[in-house]
Amino acid sequence: MGPFLTQLLALVILLSTWFTHPVVATDRDALVDWQTWGPYRPNLYFGVRPQIPETLLMGLMWASGDDRYRLKETIRDTCEQNDGLKGYGWTMYDPRVGGSQSIHDEELGIDLTTDFLKTEDGHGWTVRVAGAPRPGAPANLKTSIIFHLALESMEGSKEKNLYCEHLNRGTGHSLAFGATCHGQDPKLGPFNLVVFADSEENIIHRTAVKSARVPEDRIWQAKSVYTDLLDNDDSQDYRKVVPSSNPGHGNIHFVHFNFIGSFVATFTYGHSPNVTRLSDIRSTFPSQVDKAFPRASQFQEDKYADFSQVVLSNLLGGLAFLHGDSKVDYSNHADYEEADVEFWQKERLAVGGVSITTTGPTSLLSFTPSRPFFPRGFLWDEGFHLLPVMEWDLDLAVSVFRSWLDQMDKNGWIAREQVLGPEARSRVPPQFQTQYPHHANPPTLLVLALPSLLQKLTEISSYSGLPSKYLAIPNAGKVLLKQLYPLLDKHYQWLRRTQAGDLTAYPRPEGAAPVEGYRWRGRTPKHTLASGLDDYPRANPPHPGELHVDALAWVGASAYAMMQLAQTLGELDAAESYRKQLDAVRNNLDVLHWDKSQKSYCDATIVGTSPTAQYQHVCHLGYVSISPLIMGLVNADHPHLPAVLDLLSDETKLLSSFGLRSLSKADHLYRKDEDYWRGTVWMNLNVLAVQRLRTLGMQGQPDPPTPAQEKALSLAADLRDRVVKTVYKSYEETGFVWEQYDDKTGKGRHSRAFNGWTACVILLMGLEFTRDMVAHEVDELHGDDFYLAAMPTSGMTTRTASATLAVVLVVLLFRRRLMGLVAYMGTYLQGRGGRSGEVIDLDERER
Repeated sequence: MGPFLTQLLALVILLSTWFTHPVVATDRDALVDWQTWGPYRPNLYFGVRPQIPETLLMGLMWASGDDRYRLKETIRDTCEQNDGLKGYGWTMYDPRVGGSQSIHDEELGIDLTTDFLKTEDGHGWTVRVAGAPRPGAPANLKTSIIFHLALESMEGSKEKNLYCEHLNRGTGHSLAFGATCHGQDPKLGPFNLVVFADSEENIIHRTAVKSARVPEDRIWQAKSVYTDLLDNDDSQDYRKVVPSSNPGHGNIHFVHFNFIGSFVATFTYGHSPNVTRLSDIRSTFPSQVDKAFPRASQFQEDKYADFSQVVLSNLLGGLAFLHGDSKVDYSNHADYEEADVEFWQKERLAVGGVSITTTGPTSLLSFTPSRPFFPRGFLWDEGFHLLPVMEWDLDLAVSVFRSWLDQMDKNGWIAREQVLGPEARSRVPPQFQTQYPHHANPPTLLVLALPSLLQKLTEISSYSGLPSKYLAIPNAGKVLLKQLYPLLDKHYQWLRRTQAGDLTAYPRPEGAAPVEGYRWRGRTPKHTLASGLDDYPRANPPHPGELHVDALAWVGASAYAMMQLAQTLGELDAAESYRKQLDAVRNNLDVLHWDKSQKSYCDATIVGTSPTAQYQHVCHLGYVSISPLIMGLVNADHPHLPAVLDLLSDETKLLSSFGLRSLSKADHLYRKDEDYWRGTVWMNLNVLAVQRLRTLGMQGQPDPPTPAQEKALSLAADLRDRVVKTVYKSYEETGFVWEQYDDKTGKGRHSRAFNGWTACVILLMGLEFTRDMVAHEVDELHGDDFYLAAMPTSGMTTRTASATLAVVLVVLLFRRRLMGLVAYMGTYLQGRGGRSGEVIDLDERER
């Protein structure tokens, strides 16, 4: 037997273990120590809490120290859109260790730095706050720094307590500049905190320690509570900035310093970490970022290195631990079926008459789109957030992924907006607080996060991030996928069921598959919030017989991802079912949604009434029109690809100097009304467009590219440069990345500090666009159509074909590592008999 056949046989043995050996069920992993504490209150300029509900909340406020009036007018606590700050954000941040944040308060004339550092065991942490007057600030600039600390659910509990007092002289610090707090919590155990200024020389007045008891619904309102304490202070001399002290027991405490000039103050929980670790981060963080997110030749300047570090840090620094109840409409009102003409009017009336359920509290670990504007979890944002996070820290990404799936109800529904508790609701207009179990959102956890995770665990794509237990521990990857599979399938089936369009009651084109057609629920004449594209033009008025091309594309991409997962786990019958659904989606995209006159994919509606009702396309060219392409459903040999590429590259329609417009410049609704998704440039879908165009350009190697492939690759390279330079230039000018960008000027619009999906631009900076250089990278977005092209249509059973496909696929993907695999499996086979119950599989090899 030749050496290659020997290698192939060994690989087949290994694959048989993957497909047939039982997976040992394990409980969900306990919270790893490094994840316990962090700045998980991103709605504050700086706030720390553990990933443990109903425990400790810490935060930082600052204000002018001139007088009491000015103090109350200028207190900064929660991140605000219009706060007078020149800029703020993390300059470097690793959730496993800590990092540094800079805050530039132009109005108050002070620059702040918050250095946050965890202990090596993860049980303690320190934040060091340094202030320096800005250029041009008064020589005697006065700044108040106020630390606040609260213990949740303390009222009525005999197991919880929190007591704060001035530091006594025995600690080495005088009464003038410090405080110490001691507490007890069943989940945290006994704990202590110390707050002190590094020097007495720049302190004005005696440091105040204010302790209070407030109702639980005010425990998170530190700024409001403190201003009330100031109003009720014994001293009514408003020239005296610092109030009188009243330390003692309470569920909320404040330590107030008033400084002149530069200063440093430190807040420590538990034992102090080794401060040299922060220096270590500063020295190693740049190289770690470069390793995880390499940059192509045109982005090698230091400014782009700094940009990558800041963008990644602020995405990671937006991680939130959220806990609380939700408002959900479980009425299942008959009008929510949206089956009648003018259904949106009936639904609006129904919403006003049903009772809303306040659910029990749940917890969510989620990245947030924007600290000042959207400091909570959004379902369709999260899949984008996880793309760069999976490159940096796979284990953290998995924790977030699983936390989102924990929000799923028994039917597979996940609320599209996670408004958990009164603190979250305080930032959301009342009409958007209630969530509806028939409203969907683009399933990015399925379409984006799942394929990325699969590629890491099966080594289809490389991983250069932080050490991962899912790659290092035998069996961990397979156990994880086995746990995720039923949840993801439930979510997928819920999506197909609740967003299904009616393909039988209304006229449809001949040749349409009988099932796969979809429409977003919750439509109104002006909005389709479930689609994520809010005010993007649709059929007006809405109709129960309409079909949405982007909804169909998201379902198709979900079917593809689920097929890949089922194949990986050896669930071959399920994989075949997903494949059939995918085939039907692809068929219906062309039959139901391709408009020959517009040469574009379009929504569809019904005009007229029976028996003369007609099926009609509704074409508003834009992101909806290109959704089949960016979802990976238009192949390199697809007959409509040239027309889609023409649309993408047409500067009178979608292509602007700053990226792809959300709506064609030629559309009569371009930049009209709310102007949210009506022409501005959004980076999340531009990133997907670049990646997918690049994948199309690379397919079919080593065969020569078709003209359409050459155009796709050229457009990908051009679009990448426009997108990256747009985000960078605006960041350079404003100090922020933004929610969207003006298609005429490139300037950032709407929410600033939008460190969510806009951060995905760092995924583009390392891409190469020469076919010979990157032949091995073709599959790295959603995977290309290798799986699909290889799926059998006749000649063998589905199970046999799928198993054969799996063997061939892995041989091709790992051909450069077969010799190492053979050696590894030799050791495995020799020891298998003596290690009963151990499973060796593809994801156990260390990188």
